[in-house]
Amino acid sequence: MKKIFTLIATVLLTMSASAQTESYKPIIVDDAGTITLAPEFAAVVNENNEATNVVDGKSVVTISTANMDLEAVGGATIANKIDPEDPSANIGQDLVPGAVISEEDHTYQIASVGSWNAISWKNGNNKLDINDAAGTKLYFIMGTGNPYVEMFCEEVYRDGEPTGTYRAAYSYYKPGLQTMPLVGLYYKFTPKVDGTLKVQVWANKGNRNTYVIDDVTKQAVPLTAEGYVNGKRANYSTPALDPETGEPKMDNQGNPIYEQYQIFYNNEQIDSIHNDYIYSSYYNMLKKNEEAAAAGEPAVYSEEELAAKKAECDELAETRKYVLSTGGQAFWGWITFKVEAGKSYWLFQDSSQIGFGGYEFNTGGGPGPVGNDLSELAAAATAQDGQVVINLDADAEYTMSSPISRSNITIAGVEGSNAKIKLAAGANFTASSNVILKNVDIDASALGTDALIKMSETPATGSISGDYNIVEKVEIVNCNISDVPQILSDNGGAKYCIHTMTIDNCVVSLKASATKTVIDMSSNGFVNDLTIKNSTFYGKGTDQDYFVRYANAGRCDRAGFESNSITYENNTFYNVAKGGQWGNYSGFAGRGTSYWTMTKNIFVDCGNGQVARRYLGGRQNQATATFGYNTYWFNGAAEDPSGYDNSETILASDPMFKDAANADFTVQGADQVANQTGDPRWLDTNAITDIQAVSETADAPVYNLAGQRVNPNTKGILIKNGKKYVNK
Repeated sequence: MKKIFTLIATVLLTMSASAQTESYKPIIVDDAGTITLAPEFAAVVNENNEATNVVDGKSVVTISTANMDLEAVGGATIANKIDPEDPSANIGQDLVPGAVISEEDHTYQIASVGSWNAISWKNGNNKLDINDAAGTKLYFIMGTGNPYVEMFCEEVYRDGEPTGTYRAAYSYYKPGLQTMPLVGLYYKFTPKVDGTLKVQVWANKGNRNTYVIDDVTKQAVPLTAEGYVNGKRANYSTPALDPETGEPKMDNQGNPIYEQYQIFYNNEQIDSIHNDYIYSSYYNMLKKNEEAAAAGEPAVYSEEELAAKKAECDELAETRKYVLSTGGQAFWGWITFKVEAGKSYWLFQDSSQIGFGGYEFNTGGGPGPVGNDLSELAAAATAQDGQVVINLDADAEYTMSSPISRSNITIAGVEGSNAKIKLAAGANFTASSNVILKNVDIDASALGTDALIKMSETPATGSISGDYNIVEKVEIVNCNISDVPQILSDNGGAKYCIHTMTIDNCVVSLKASATKTVIDMSSNGFVNDLTIKNSTFYGKGTDQDYFVRYANAGRCDRAGFESNSITYENNTFYNVAKGGQWGNYSGFAGRGTSYWTMTKNIFVDCGNGQVARRYLGGRQNQATATFGYNTYWFNGAAEDPSGYDNSETILASDPMFKDAANADFTVQGADQVANQTGDPRWLDTNAITDIQAVSETADAPVYNLAGQRVNPNTKGILIKNGKKYVNK
């Protein structure tokens, strides 16, 4: 599908007082679960769901919302002939052939049609939407008729012999044709304002072309697809239970058996599935050559054979570039595309019928989608060179109503004027590739027990090294995150290795009611290089099991890297995993390729009083470890990290936070102030001013009085190099 998705410039998302989202559903489900057609459809059908408003072989249903007009057009099909002696016999369709069109293809004009099947509108193909935290169902209106451009007649041949029976045959629309399919099932959208349209669709035959055609240019418009593919089922988190004992089921090898459900795929994953299907024969040839090379044997296929197969697959891709699914598998989910005021957009499948579940229309006149629901904005954003970059307005407020599962996504506010994002229950970032969050304040209080970033059960294609699916980077920079249960979870599913993860200049409060591991890759994965600096983490109540935990098998060489590292520099940690462990990752411990850097950090009531020990995986005197000027303070006394932190620079004194109970971690301890340790935002500015030995840096970070890093051009009272000054 990627070949048809015209790439545009990176989407700039803006807030607008006139922006709004309106929606329509053709199927109504009340609180009792009763399913009925929407009034517009119910008004034109009888008790058998047969259309009563048929004119010229069409049933036209008109829907209108404030900013959208829609025509749903259903078409009639030719009825079968009835054999008076054997009503079940197949004697063709009720039509009379006319003049010959092609003797070779056995095709004729249609002289007349005896009878037509009724046009119907009805509910059907209801499917569970597991991507919805509430677990709701998707409902679709099903219409009739192939949307053909021309209909003619063909004689049925068997074993090369004519049967004397005839059936209808069709020519179908192709992008660029000037004649639109004026009969058969299609949906015609005419927006009154510019915006982004997200349409819920059911494609029973996923190998048929699905078009959205611009009525002016007669060309297919760029779209993105997300949803479900029939047969693609998995689950690695919900065990199947024995109905008699209530205990988890196990297979013959003692492994847990999981309940299976459909997998939700984002657009990039849909593309990957599609391309894997198209190029599978070519990939298999490459694999056999690789296996031969590894065994020291000659290549199985020549360069000419590979090139020919690649060209064959490219040709197949061209013929399937409007297809939503693989093979003949059904697809259900959503397609999203941009629309312009006054234009019409036709949605249909060329040789089948498409189910319609309704639409959401995000209105606005700017170059990109507008609104304040980040989930909708992310779904509508167009990738540029494989990257989705969403720039948020300074100090603007956004909601996030559902998980965001776009690949290679960056959410960026304005430095010094962070955008505010409030998460709904279950609304997090589901990652199969890079995630970057910059200059945003995130309220995760309604998130529940989910992680802010959760690895997808469906890894991105083409990123495997060894046994691991490689995600190049996760970055959280200049962010304030409140009431979050976890920062990262591998979700108990596929094996992931995140190459680099960086948390820089952030304040993170950990949810009081969640006993979680803050950075948790313990099921199947690990972070190869983790860096946390200039940041604050504090627990608001209930303990955490661990701060960082990886699967014990995780280590650099198993994911194709030469070394791995964990780095903590200038951080403040308070009441984090107080009764738990600071780290757990046996694969890293004691190895010459593991590098540890812990400098100028303050740990108060963390890691059960064994921060340095657990940080090094329980291995003493590690040659690749660097420590310097750390404070380890637990239950009102200094820890003894001897054998682990051997730096002789340990600050064995109380950092004397100003008001830790109310999240004011301003440092008042003389040792910590003198050595400039902990998160720089909490250094006592008056004390710092009095210490002449502290050197100043021209490009040092700038903070406001709330301890938030800001743009150096921000007006007001600011702090730089530990000194207050006024920027007018």
